[in-house]
Amino acid sequence: AMSVAFAALAWAPAQAQENQQIAQAGQQAEVQGLEEIVVTAQRRETKLQDTPIAVTALSEIQIERGQIGESLDLGRVVPNLIAYNNVTLGASNSYFLRGIGSTESIATFDPPVGSYVDEVFVARQNANNIQLFEVERIEVLRGPQGSLFGRNTTGGAISIVTKKPDDQYRFNAEAAYGRFNEINLKGSVNIPLTDKLFSSISAYYQKDDGWQKSVRTGEKYNFIDAFGVRGAVRFQPTDTITWDVSGDWQTQDHQNLQSIVDPVRAPTNISGGKSGPWVLGSPRLNDVYLRNCKNGATPKQWIRNGCTANEVIGYNFYSNLSVDLGDAVQFNIITGYRNLDHNFVSPLFASLRGGFELPLSNAGNHNQFSNEIKATGNLLDGQFRYTAGLFYMKEDNLTSFETSLAAPPGNVFLVLDDAFMENDTKSLAMYAQGEYDIDKLTVIAGIRWTDEKKVIPQYTHGGSVNFTLRDITARGIPNGKTAVQWTPKFVLQYNVSDDVMAYASATRGFKSGGWNARASTAERMTRFNEETVWSYELGTRAEFMDNRVRTNITAFSVTYSNLQLPALLRTPAVGEAPIFVANNAGKARVQGIEFEGDALLAEGLTGKLTFGIQDGDYLELGAGVVAGGFSLDDQTDRTPHFSSNIGLTYEVPGDVMNGSLALTGDFQHISKFEGNGPNNPENRNPGFDTVNASINWTSGDERWGVQLGCKNCLDERILATHFLNARFIQDPMRWALRFKFMYN
Repeated sequence: AMSVAFAALAWAPAQAQENQQIAQAGQQAEVQGLEEIVVTAQRRETKLQDTPIAVTALSEIQIERGQIGESLDLGRVVPNLIAYNNVTLGASNSYFLRGIGSTESIATFDPPVGSYVDEVFVARQNANNIQLFEVERIEVLRGPQGSLFGRNTTGGAISIVTKKPDDQYRFNAEAAYGRFNEINLKGSVNIPLTDKLFSSISAYYQKDDGWQKSVRTGEKYNFIDAFGVRGAVRFQPTDTITWDVSGDWQTQDHQNLQSIVDPVRAPTNISGGKSGPWVLGSPRLNDVYLRNCKNGATPKQWIRNGCTANEVIGYNFYSNLSVDLGDAVQFNIITGYRNLDHNFVSPLFASLRGGFELPLSNAGNHNQFSNEIKATGNLLDGQFRYTAGLFYMKEDNLTSFETSLAAPPGNVFLVLDDAFMENDTKSLAMYAQGEYDIDKLTVIAGIRWTDEKKVIPQYTHGGSVNFTLRDITARGIPNGKTAVQWTPKFVLQYNVSDDVMAYASATRGFKSGGWNARASTAERMTRFNEETVWSYELGTRAEFMDNRVRTNITAFSVTYSNLQLPALLRTPAVGEAPIFVANNAGKARVQGIEFEGDALLAEGLTGKLTFGIQDGDYLELGAGVVAGGFSLDDQTDRTPHFSSNIGLTYEVPGDVMNGSLALTGDFQHISKFEGNGPNNPENRNPGFDTVNASINWTSGDERWGVQLGCKNCLDERILATHFLNARFIQDPMRWALRFKFMYN
């Protein structure tokens, strides 16, 4: 893959220049080119084609036409990104980007692919499946972002930018009805209060019946019931000061339980292949023990009353004070506070236990405060540009979790593990990055210093084995650790012409350590150290044929040291709890190439092609993961060798029913890949193909709109993830008819 990558990079700039010269000679002047894209991947606004970072940017109209309603949908459009729900948790996503990711949502394990909303870091993976309403754009940065972005972004960053209030009176309303009785309502109003103070309020509501149906009781599973409201204010007392403040409250009740196979043709979950024989069924084949309900005040009571649920309730506060002192310096003071309650009962074993469930309950409260002072500017008549800042974050987590063995009511209920934990984090960082132009060459250097302290002040464990924090520390396992890391970045960028740029970069990133908090004994409550990464990239960014064609190509080689991997040590027997381990697996390397191309093919017809090629191998493995079944012959988890997406959008010329009509469709292909670190054959994913399409009509006065769309239009049974040999499938085909009213 790397030899092909470097050959392509060497060829692209020269070929782009040649094509541009041909195009300039014969291209008609009246043909309009592709729209210019502006991103903030370097923590300031830059043109995408001038940005030496592998980044996928989606505008508001691309989000709408692509039916990207939640951040999970980004897995359809970003090269080398695999996105699934965490096991049973519809509000939580596992992102694997360039072969690095995490399936663990417990608070002592940090995600390597960071999520950001308006530049505020989302520390917990519990609720990172963000419902996208009133979003201006989304940027997905691939590779470590060690110098400029918050924390732990060894794999990449997903940055969501919301709409801000402005000086226009505006009202938008949207209503949709879809398969499985889906109802989706959205609304927003923008009201300028004075000529310097603007406000907006937006809300959404989503509900459906669920797409699994019990083969015994007829009860529906995998439904969603979500609601959110957001208020925002923008204050501009002068031309140089802007203060954005917003707050939101959201709740989601959303599970993604195991799917089953036809009990006659394939009696166990693991005996169903890619094409089935899958049926939309109960998470259990025999008797139904856990049902959809929340009877009781806590998840532990839910289990005892035979309930399963996944409830996320959170509120967030955001403030960004911007002061523009001229070209030399602009200041931003960015403050964020997030509070999250996550309560769930997860039936882990489902139909594999012959009448038994192994439910995991969780009651967690997670809150974080962050504050950042950022300065950007340019000097020497723009020849030198810089970004610098100071970042602080404090996070407090309280988690109560229990693993039990349960059979239908009146038979068996046995507590296997019952733990309560508090874990806290304080992170302080300083960063700076400078860019200096030397003729056509730009030299970029950046560095970040991070001092991060983690501590577990409380831990108790009951059930089959009793131990406390004192027992853990008595075995030499520290309950606190400070990590100090330097993460530099170096880039050489060369402007071949006004429309062609090439770059080479080296970036270091790190992800802080943690504890194996799902341990069933004090000895297993081990601590793992920081994960570090070096990433090397070669890339080209080119526009040619009068900006009718755009190609962005990136070749990369990433080496992870002290790779953090959560794993299952062994599948337990009946009456035993699963034994989890989370430690430093060793070293791994992922190499590949990414291509993103856009073209204006004809009047009104645009095409998009993206693909990713990658190969991931373990270079070194520690004894702990070898005991869990890992081998140096294994491939890295969720790293398909090839992934691609090809899409077309056709905007029909002229009036169609006194309005405009646009047709959008895309085809995604993902090749086979390993479903877990030890490469167990039963967890191997055979790959999949999906088709998505939409028809969009907008009235001539742009006040009314209608969209008819489908996702996974061919109803592909997509194997998403697994646990203890139980498989989960993604949503089947969904269609929706959407009406929109816009007043400005």
